Amino acid sequence: MNNGMGVVINAEEIGKNYLHELTPQLLEQEILNHGLVILRGFEPSEDELMAAFARQLGPLLEWDFGHVLDLKIQAQPQNHIFSQGRVELHWDGAFANAVPRYNFFQCLQSSAVAGGGETTFLNTVKLLEALPCEQVAWLEDKVISYHAEKKAHYGGTIRVPLISTHPATGKRRIRFIEPYNEDNMEVNPVEAVVEGFSCVENEDFLRQLIGLCYDSEHFYDHVWYQGDYVLVDNNALLHGRRRFRGEGLSRSLKRIHIL
Repeated sequence: MNNGMGVVINAEEIGKNYLHELTPQLLEQEILNHGLVILRGFEPSEDELMAAFARQLGPLLEWDFGHVLDLKIQAQPQNHIFSQGRVELHWDGAFANAVPRYNFFQCLQSSAVAGGGETTFLNTVKLLEALPCEQVAWLEDKVISYHAEKKAHYGGTIRVPLISTHPATGKRRIRFIEPYNEDNMEVNPVEAVVEGFSCVENEDFLRQLIGLCYDSEHFYDHVWYQGDYVLVDNNALLHGRRRFRGEGLSRSLKRIHIL
């Protein structure tokens, strides 16, 4: 994978066909070690089987829609994650009562050949480890307040330190929701305010931070292929999505949050 971002476990190479044949403890260690694990070549799973596998890694976060979210493009979406536009960098569960440890995806259909729609991942633990001391000092002690109107299954106001500790590994990580997403100004934009900054200082800092994230060698564009499963360390990685290009989009993902 690009930039050593994660690891691919191929069903044929390990002689297994089904998710339930994998050892949860070993899989969890791979997630914590690499941040991103792709399971390729395994048999597809209906919602109940997918949820049963996920429960081996922990309890599931239940939303208004249940445990399994259908991520499909919608003509008139209430939330921009269902649109054809770009999705800003964020961590899942930021506005929820509990933050999932892992995000678990299954790709049912993919229009990867049409271009665009890649899921973007940033390993913030590795980003901080690679930064010079002066840049880390520039980020330290910043607290950011975020607000998003609840129009689908999330929203509200939160106040979060920019740098905090990964609850499982003890390493430092970044918690950041990217503002100024040009594709989300009409649906449910995210407002971000750095405490103690003027309006000019706030925008200058946030735009520099956004540039730092996207320019990082630990930033990865993931192209989806039908049949792939992906497990993500939601405590270490931020993720978003590139804008879709072309017509005839058919991508369909399932997502489960594991606590």
